[in-house]
Formats: sequence, C-alpha cells, structure tokens
Amino acid sequence: MRMLDFHPLTADNFLRFEADILRSEILFPEEIRESSEDYLRALRQEPSVGLVARFAADYVGNVVGFAPDDAQCRELRLGEVGVDRGGLVYLFNIVTLPDFQGQGVGRRLLGEFLAVAAARGFRRVGGHFRGNGSLANFKRLGGRELAGFDDWFGTGERYLYCELDLV
Repeated sequence: MRMLDFHPLTADNFLRFEADILRSEILFPEEIRESSEDYLRALRQEPSVGLVARFAADYVGNVVGFAPDDAQCRELRLGEVGVDRGGLVYLFNIVTLPDFQGQGVGRRLLGEFLAVAAARGFRRVGGHFRGNGSLANFKRLGGRELAGFDDWFGTGERYLYCELDLV
C-alpha cells in the first residue's frame, strides 16, 4: 500500500506544485476558481498554513488557510456571522482529486492541516463549504455550521460557513 505524504506548501515552493494545484481547480465552480496569484497571496499572508498531499510522486490534493485581515473578513461576509477573527485560520481551499475521494484521504489531509494550524497557534478554523465531502469531513472532525449563504459568489450554490475549535 502506498503511503500518503504531506508536504509544506509555501509561497517559496508553490511553483513546484503549481500545475497540479491549478488542474485541481477545475473541481470548483468557475466563479470561485483560484489563480496562481490568489494562492500566492494566501500563502504570503502571515500566518498561513499550506499542505500538499501526495502518494509517492502523485499529487492527491492540497489545503491552504490564512489569518484573514479586515478587508477579507468583509469580502467573506464573516461579520454577518459574528466571527471574531482573533486566532482564526480561514480555510481558503481544500481539495482531493476524484480518484482519491471516498478513501479517507481528504479527512487525513484536513486532520494534518488542523494539527499544523494548532501547532502554529491558531485556535479556530473557519471556512465556507459546499454540501460535499469536505463539509462532511469538517463536521466529522468537530466542525459546526454557523450560517448559510445562497448563491455564494455567483455560483448558484448554497455555501455554509462552519467553524471548528482547535483548543
């Protein structure tokens, strides 16, 4: 059985993983797909947490989070939920390729992200989720729904804002 490995993802090593990460963006609605510049901006925002999951040389998925500033809190509508951004890492993106979904890979990737975020001093993880495996994994690990947003960024889909305590 192949071993799942986690690799730090930073602005300094983003180019190493860029092609795989951008190919995985096709899994998201077009209206919210992220660009290289979006990823680099998130990874340069300190503090941030980024990980890439791989089986040997095969890219499996990634997760990126950052501490949102005031402008990002407004854009992400966190004030509408009453979110205190102190100690919060915002889950910018989490994705597992379809060939690896349903095998616990996404849950392990999210679990590793939570461990790294806690080690870096974050107290909570928050993010907006579609009704999919990422939401299910987040809830299984203790996440709770705080608010719903219809037609999130013009996707025509309802997204749920959820948080999970790390301490």
